[in-house]
Amino acid sequence: MPMPSDYLGYVPYLRRYARALTGSQRPGDAAVSQLVESLAATMGEPGQAALSRTEFYRAFHRLPGHDLTGAGAGMADPFTLRTRQSMLLTAVEGFTIAQAAEILDHPVAQIAADIATARNAVRNLHADILIIEDAPVVAGQIMAIIKELGHDLAGVSPTREAGVALAAKACPELVLADISLSVGTSGIDAAAAILAITDVPVIIYTAFPADLLTGRGNEPTFVLSEPFTTEAVAAMIAQALLLHRTAAERTVAPAILVMDDVTPDPRKHFDTPEALLADPDLSNDEKHGLLADWDSDLDGQLNAESEGMGISDPLSARREARLAEEATRVKSALTQITETKAEDARDTP
Repeated sequence: MPMPSDYLGYVPYLRRYARALTGSQRPGDAAVSQLVESLAATMGEPGQAALSRTEFYRAFHRLPGHDLTGAGAGMADPFTLRTRQSMLLTAVEGFTIAQAAEILDHPVAQIAADIATARNAVRNLHADILIIEDAPVVAGQIMAIIKELGHDLAGVSPTREAGVALAAKACPELVLADISLSVGTSGIDAAAAILAITDVPVIIYTAFPADLLTGRGNEPTFVLSEPFTTEAVAAMIAQALLLHRTAAERTVAPAILVMDDVTPDPRKHFDTPEALLADPDLSNDEKHGLLADWDSDLDGQLNAESEGMGISDPLSARREARLAEEATRVKSALTQITETKAEDARDTP
């Protein structure tokens, strides 16, 4: 039996919500596909009525076997999972507070309080944001919004080439890009080029969001409808930043070895393995021990990456590449200090 036409209209925007919620296209789209398959299997059963859009999103939140939290499940107040869900549902997906409360199965008063708290809290995130937009009026509108939200402007670029160059120079923490740019390029092209040189969340905005939410091939994780509201921009920026920062913290945290206050921590006290080797205050045995710990930690992280989404998830793939490069340098340093120790041993009577 074919899917109801209403469902077909719901699905692209549910994909947008799922991707923003999880911070990645693959798990978000997979959860939406599971919901569609589940609903298709029950259509035509006695008493099975078509779902409203609110019920459709509510059913999504009750899917078994899927982690719909992304990297930020454990965020504390004011950006709890429920708060961020509420922001996305109302500001980006256009539900009322009462509908969001029904979707999330929480009292209306609680959802309203969460949103009010979040609206104040998003102004404390403070990020350098790059805008890629060739229409001065639209660029000015976005500039006003991000400044109102307390963010700093890393720059405005009208073309793909200028945007990539500025991203490399300014190192923004987030990029907002128009889908359509001058001279036949797009924000998608700019985003791909920027992501090749730096790990940064990119929000694509377009008047035709469904075209980027088909579930076919590689598509943006964060998509905004144009024209947009201040609340929609604020919610999407907050979600992208929070997930990115939390993921970065979780990537770095395992690498910080637990040591006492006296013993140096490789990642904390040395920018590079070469700097550790050159430290005059460490003995060769101490250098060898620290580099061995560093090497072991990196091997563990690389194994975790290879078992995850490194091949299909661009962000994970870039993390894996950076870890691999670091591991190569650490192993080289470890080889050097091992050889030095061996030479010292031969020279010792």
